[in-house]
Amino acid sequence: MSSGKILPRRQAVPVLYTRGTHYEVGFDMGRTFGSMIKNFLILSKPLNETYLPLYQSPKGRQIYNETLGSVKDSFPQYIRELEGVADGAEVEFHKLFLLHLDEILPQALKHQPRSKNQPTGCSTIIVNHKNCRLLGHTEDALTETLNHYYFVDAHIISDKPQGKYNVKEEHFMSLCYAGHLPGYTMNQNHHGLVFSINTISAELLRSGKTPRHFITRALLATSNVDDAFRVLKDAGVGAADACSINFTFLADPRQMCYNVEMAPSPERKNESHLSIKEIPLGEHNYHVNQFDRIRQDQANDLMIDSSVSRMTTFGCYKPPASEQDVRHMLGDVSGGTYCVWREDGSPDEAVKTIAVGIFDLSARTMSLYSDNPSETQPHCRLPLLFK
Repeated sequence: MSSGKILPRRQAVPVLYTRGTHYEVGFDMGRTFGSMIKNFLILSKPLNETYLPLYQSPKGRQIYNETLGSVKDSFPQYIRELEGVADGAEVEFHKLFLLHLDEILPQALKHQPRSKNQPTGCSTIIVNHKNCRLLGHTEDALTETLNHYYFVDAHIISDKPQGKYNVKEEHFMSLCYAGHLPGYTMNQNHHGLVFSINTISAELLRSGKTPRHFITRALLATSNVDDAFRVLKDAGVGAADACSINFTFLADPRQMCYNVEMAPSPERKNESHLSIKEIPLGEHNYHVNQFDRIRQDQANDLMIDSSVSRMTTFGCYKPPASEQDVRHMLGDVSGGTYCVWREDGSPDEAVKTIAVGIFDLSARTMSLYSDNPSETQPHCRLPLLFK
């Protein structure tokens, strides 16, 4: 039975290994984590206070339907995957799709206020040195997401090519929020892709385009840098909302890391607006939840204040050169209201850091923490899928 209770931080990282079609993998996620998904749907304030009431209005339903239609045209396999999650968990599909629409619905309907229940953070540090190549990421989310996540290691084999990029096989590992598709937080695949996402709350959102969550889900299937840029560009449609993608491919002979800021096209072009930053060997990079290079208005003042605070904190450190440095920086609690590591004695704190992942690109491992990485050892250190 789903209680709708927020529990204290659990020292647990559930992992599901699953293989099958898109629908079967989705069904396994839903069936395995059904109680967690049901509980999350009870607890989610944005869903219950904003998205569902708007979905009940004729205009809201129209925006929902046109965006669902657009995603079905590009990525029918990921809609089947999400239908599998809904069926496995025995919950309504439209509630899960609304979570993936995120703020597109309220923004399209000019519903105010938008930012009351939005998450305000996740931080990524890339160290790209010859003897130390790391991607470290804190996953910050609304308090109701605490303990409502799991890792999925999925091997998907289709009998015929799927979606607009004709993908037949996928093998990846991803941290998923309960009821959400893989691909939006910290991720890796068997082609050696490692990536993390920083949500950005753009003022300009576009309904009927591809929600960022489906673009990053498609990113999980990519096998090289050009492939990744093609997916992010999403030619013919384009991103509906904004985020930043930090990524590298282990097999890339240039050993280049990238930060890409992705936003809806301001000129209404049918493609995403991208700003690509290369992080070559010898360099490091920080990215949080704001545009550093794209000049577009942002909607969430709390997210911007938090981003500025975390970047200021990182600026107080010498450039990171070891895993220990990255663990200390991602566990920093010195920033006042908006620390890098978000933990508060009170369960009412709106945002908490729910997990940390540190990918060691040289050792080809992924270390997972559910508590402060500067004070604790990882729960597990898993080998990357790349062979």
